[in-house]
Amino acid sequence: MSPSSPSSLTEAFVNIKASHLIVASVVFIVYFILHKLYIYPFLLSPLRNVPGPSLGHPLWGQFPKVINSESGLPQREWVKQYGPVVRVIGPVGLDRLMLLKPEALHKMMVADWLDYPRPGFLRKVLGHVTGYGLLTVTGDEHRQMRKAMNPAFSIPNLMAQTDMYYDAIQGLVDIFASQTISKEGKEIQVYDWMSKVTLDIICATSFGYHTDSLHNPHNELAEAYEHLVGLQSGPNIAMLILTMVIPGMPRFLQSELAHQYRSLFTHIRILAPLSTLIASMHSIKRISAQMLKEKMKESIESGMVEGDSELSGKKDIMSILVRARTREVGSGYRMSDEAMMAQVLRFLGAGHETTASGLTWTLWLLVNDISSQERLRAEVGPVYAQNSRPDYKTLRDMKWLDCVVMESLRVMPPVPITLRKAAKSDYIDGLFVPKGTLFWIPIRTINTWTNVWGDDAEEFHPERWLNLPKNYNSTFSTFSFIAGPHMCIGKTMAIIEMKAVLAALIASFTFEPAYEGQTALTAAAITMKPTDGMPLKVKRVQDL
Repeated sequence: MSPSSPSSLTEAFVNIKASHLIVASVVFIVYFILHKLYIYPFLLSPLRNVPGPSLGHPLWGQFPKVINSESGLPQREWVKQYGPVVRVIGPVGLDRLMLLKPEALHKMMVADWLDYPRPGFLRKVLGHVTGYGLLTVTGDEHRQMRKAMNPAFSIPNLMAQTDMYYDAIQGLVDIFASQTISKEGKEIQVYDWMSKVTLDIICATSFGYHTDSLHNPHNELAEAYEHLVGLQSGPNIAMLILTMVIPGMPRFLQSELAHQYRSLFTHIRILAPLSTLIASMHSIKRISAQMLKEKMKESIESGMVEGDSELSGKKDIMSILVRARTREVGSGYRMSDEAMMAQVLRFLGAGHETTASGLTWTLWLLVNDISSQERLRAEVGPVYAQNSRPDYKTLRDMKWLDCVVMESLRVMPPVPITLRKAAKSDYIDGLFVPKGTLFWIPIRTINTWTNVWGDDAEEFHPERWLNLPKNYNSTFSTFSFIAGPHMCIGKTMAIIEMKAVLAALIASFTFEPAYEGQTALTAAAITMKPTDGMPLKVKRVQDL
């Protein structure tokens, strides 16, 4: 056959087409990567002229710095350098914005909150740990769910519940007293005990359930949460986010199959934390389901009927929600079994770990401000001596106690940052923001913005709450509980619980650094907790 025969020409033509296709594919892939990482962010993005840090890592942008730094600090440094509107690129060329002005926060969190939901990956992470309840749902479902839950967090109900805190608080005081018999005091891992006392309180006030993790070191629920919280780190959160965006993975991680074969994850170092996550959540959900089952059984056996008073009978939150569920049948909305279960998980997770962190940071700040600690003891000591179970009104009216708690939550918010995503293109504070843009809501940065709080904004000064700065905005200058429809429904409960625990501890004990030069070690994760358990030197007041 001659070289120019039809079959030879056809074969050559096919080879040329194949090589062209390969070259075209490679060119397209290279262009796509360059477009995603460089062309769009630097040449085409409507946000390209917004000030912010350099690209950083060619692929991941500034993300490595964020996950390997103390929670909220990179964002705060960028605001100091670039102002209240900051753009950060990455990972993979993604636009992120930070907006600090009250007008911008009001639009995203209050006025147009439906247009700025939590991004899908965050809802999946939160839903896995805290259930698909108030933290994850939005729109009409969120409105109806919050309306059903509001009575449980009303001031009258919180006033009725406050006395329920004190069995656990007295147990904590007794334990600290037994461990500090020596006049030299003792080094105590404060965070571990704050986690136990807040878990016992939330179980009592939310479910009427007696956990007593304070006296039972092997309480299954307490251990599960201890292991779960222990996973918090920047790299672990990044790994979990990447895992959750894999189709089907969130459902798989909650399955019995995943629990049965969870040990397989330990053979892959980067995935090893998933084994702990699966085991912890399996235990938490099993115990939570039993709590809910018992509460539902109680409602049937007690014959709860429509029209029961919110404050009649049991005062725990789930009893009130069960009564509300009975009434909801005729109102067009009835909280499902799944939604009820989500509330159990939310109360247990968000309701105790954040309060434990808040208490721990408050004690740490008081350790480094002995005059404020002594002033607080002078206020709470006489009250506590007269009545070791002060009621809601008494706790609310102690001014310096309020100053200390509010200043602690400002300087060291238990949740230092959250996220939102633009569901549509829009203008915010005069800036055009394209659909899909991610927003950091930098809570810790907002709380310590020098434009509001002055040059000493990052310092702990409780007295500033006696004379608030002229630029102070009651909604947007302290954002520890955020604002709008997604504002923390348990804000008042968390603050009064912190006051009750703190008053008892400060009235009975002094707190000092565990060692010279001690510094705070914080986890870079969803919540801001100490990574070392926060050891402090504790002494009994009566020994001074």
